[in-house]
Amino acid sequence: MAKETSKQKLANLIQSYQQVVKCAQSLYDDTDFKDWAVNLSLKAQDDIKEVKKKLKDKFSIDYDTDTAKSKVIKEGSSVEVLVDHMDGMKGSTAIIKSYSLPANLSDITMKDGMKMNNHKWLTNDEVKLK
Repeated sequence: MAKETSKQKLANLIQSYQQVVKCAQSLYDDTDFKDWAVNLSLKAQDDIKEVKKKLKDKFSIDYDTDTAKSKVIKEGSSVEVLVDHMDGMKGSTAIIKSYSLPANLSDITMKDGMKMNNHKWLTNDEVKLK
């Protein structure tokens, strides 16, 4: 039986491959690297499909649906903050805006109601899904 923590690791792997695709595509305008970058991007896209299939087969999570946000930490997930980088931060709610391992860009609503947009950074270990 697959470990429960493995589902987040699979989601992290998908997000890492997505970053590889973006970085490789940024090299398309350099003729010295274009062919290599295209191949790298295509391989990463195939790897994303493979990992998404594994996540669906083992945990019944379709990564591309809105419901996945409540099962793994990804863009759009609502999380509870477990750390106090600032007074009142612990126990607050954050919405993951941008996911880039190892940390997330988040909009946080503090326990006292104060809002912080684009807070950098919270790691997966510093938050939990709500």
